[in-house]
Amino acid sequence: MKSNQSGKEGRFLLKKSGIALMVKSSAVAMQYLFILTVARTQGAGSLGSFALSLTVMQLLSIVALLGLDTWLTRRIAALKSQSDLEGVTRAYRTVTGITLASGLTLGGALFLAAPFISTSLFGKPNLEVHLQTISIALPLLVLITVHAGIFRGIKNMTGFTLFKAAIPLLNALILLAAHYSLNEISPATAYVISTAIVLAGYVFFWHKNPHHVPVHHTGTPLHWRTLIGESLPMMITGSIFFIMNWVDNLVIGVFRTEAEVGLYDSAFKIASMAAITLMAINAIQAPSFAEHHSKQESGKLKASVRRSGMLLFYTSLPISLFLFIFPEWILSFFGPEFTSAADCVRILVVGNFINAWTGSVGILLQMTGYHQQYNRIILYASALCVIMNLVLVPLLGILGAAISSSATKALQNLAATLLVHRKLHINTLHIPGSGLFKKTTSK
Repeated sequence: MKSNQSGKEGRFLLKKSGIALMVKSSAVAMQYLFILTVARTQGAGSLGSFALSLTVMQLLSIVALLGLDTWLTRRIAALKSQSDLEGVTRAYRTVTGITLASGLTLGGALFLAAPFISTSLFGKPNLEVHLQTISIALPLLVLITVHAGIFRGIKNMTGFTLFKAAIPLLNALILLAAHYSLNEISPATAYVISTAIVLAGYVFFWHKNPHHVPVHHTGTPLHWRTLIGESLPMMITGSIFFIMNWVDNLVIGVFRTEAEVGLYDSAFKIASMAAITLMAINAIQAPSFAEHHSKQESGKLKASVRRSGMLLFYTSLPISLFLFIFPEWILSFFGPEFTSAADCVRILVVGNFINAWTGSVGILLQMTGYHQQYNRIILYASALCVIMNLVLVPLLGILGAAISSSATKALQNLAATLLVHRKLHINTLHIPGSGLFKKTTSK
């Protein structure tokens, strides 16, 4: 009976992660299409200006979310397992109300602060118009992320990852239409239009979803202070994690040119393909981990981690090898100037492979109540990442940023792996032929 259940969950993981992988691959392909469109029509400088503006806006969007997207995923997964549809809708309404207010506030703040950020922080006055334009998209992106978290909680992986493909696709189509009609627009303007369209789609599909029901206020209402108190540690995790992943763009923006930001951003996105399976499996595993943990099903939790770890290793290794060997050929599609970032791709691929090899450790710790300990790990790693970037970028340019990002990412994930082993008695590392992966001990 137990083996049948295990096999059923394994098939579910393969099926759902396969769907998520296809959607995620489509999202990555659309991102590449967008980069290719900007690179070919407006050059690396315009791509760099957009990447800088987007990085600033996304950082503020994490603050505006207050960790409520991750909280909502966990909450809805638990409510769905209890068939509490009314609770699902109540959680949705409370979270969207809070995040809409915070998104509008920070979007307005970014618009007003754009002259200072562009001139005093980055020393690039022409960045001001990009920041002001993209600030309009900040509340839209916040609400999109909230709706994506809802779909993740009900294990609808297509709905969770859809916006990651739809936004860059719409960006590329809008830019191409403008270019060939001889009405050039900035990537930031295309981004605002795209987010508005995607948000409208999410709101429509949520209200047509069978999980959405009227609320008659028969249950205990969610107090916003309690809710934010639970979600803030997750926001801290998201903020620090974002800084760790994107501080290199910001530091390059301060010390180097917009074109170098564009080159590095392209290399970073190409290298992220090494961890694409991890991103797909993370989307599946978060609600499963939360459900197993809430039901105290430690055996099922361990089995789920083992299956995903083996799948991650055997899918990530060939992708990583391909990216490591042929980065010049891949970058050449974006234009001759982009091939100079080939060594950056190689360095970043190593860090992303280690990220995939260690498994879904971050999601696992957050969904099992160890988010505060995980916060400390990424806090130390992000501090190290900032220091390394500040030292190496002025000396080595984008190569220094790649070294900083890859080294700290590897250290962060290895430290989280040790924490998972110590707290949950699960070894997430799959080492072929060693048998080490099967040796999970329990007290």
